[in-house]
Amino acid sequence: MNIAVFISIWTAGISSVDLNNHFMAEPLAFLKTNPDVIAVEFYTPEHSEEPVHDMDSLVPPTLMVQIDFDSVEKAEKLTSSDAFKNLFTNKQGFSAAAERIDLETLEVVHYDLPGHDSPPARTAPMSFVVRYYGPVADGSDFIDYYINHHPQITARFPGIRNVLCYLPLGWREMDEIRDDQMIVGNEVVFDDLESFKRALASDVFAELRADGQNFKEWGYSSHHSMHRKKVYSR
Repeated sequence: MNIAVFISIWTAGISSVDLNNHFMAEPLAFLKTNPDVIAVEFYTPEHSEEPVHDMDSLVPPTLMVQIDFDSVEKAEKLTSSDAFKNLFTNKQGFSAAAERIDLETLEVVHYDLPGHDSPPARTAPMSFVVRYYGPVADGSDFIDYYINHHPQITARFPGIRNVLCYLPLGWREMDEIRDDQMIVGNEVVFDDLESFKRALASDVFAELRADGQNFKEWGYSSHHSMHRKKVYSR
């Protein structure tokens, strides 16, 4: 099983560059000493003179950190440690306090692309990161429809390099979600922001919007264009 821990940090008092540099020091050194950590990737916001996506109204995280593991137990062991909490989820642990820090432990699903025998490695650096949140009447029903329809359409985007979904642990038993708990995540990967914009101008995007009309009612969603860089691989 592929497991990813995401730490998403919002802070108006620190730039993405400075926060990236902070995590490249002691926090990354700490992760490198842990034999259970397979890889670490940093996401920072892509910047464009015009909105990339008309649903992208929420402020993107200043930085997202993805840490990969091969089991839930290994991920939970690390994230429950005092050292991890101090380095990654302490809002006062930076040069300016963070307004919000989200910690998500998720199962990763890589989807096939046309013309490939298996899902290709994720090497292109531009990721469009999507998250859906509650409340929702039936979380497992929402996820089941999403993962069996939406990624298969995005896989036909021109210039697409990867399609992934991120599933909260225990999603098959999700019943009514009353708060803004994450329901499902999606990520599409391109060579650069311009390639992504061209994909949004294609007929595939119209199909994607039409499929979105079939989703059961949910709370809200976020859509962020992010530049991703692998900073460690074991």
